[in-house]
Amino acid sequence: MNAIKIIRLLGLVVAIVAAFVAIPYVTLVMIVLGLAVGFMGVAEERRLMFLVTAATLTIVADSLGPIPVVGDYLTAILNNISTILNAGAVAVILMSIKDRVTE
Repeated sequence: MNAIKIIRLLGLVVAIVAAFVAIPYVTLVMIVLGLAVGFMGVAEERRLMFLVTAATLTIVADSLGPIPVVGDYLTAILNNISTILNAGAVAVILMSIKDRVTE
């Protein structure tokens, strides 16, 4: 298992656990993990799909709240994953800018 897979799994675990337990500085942890994924784990040909996924998840993350019992937890998990993906999207955008400047 390579480093990026470990970072992705760690991000998923943090997103899930943070929905149930208060973790100090969890947003900072998710942002750092997201930046790492964006810089190291998104190939150039997959950048557009990553950005679309990040934007779409941001829009729909709050839609599961009305589900009885589990809706709030699912919403929290999706919002946490959205935080990670949005930080990764910032890294992808910066990488795209760097690639265009250095052409």
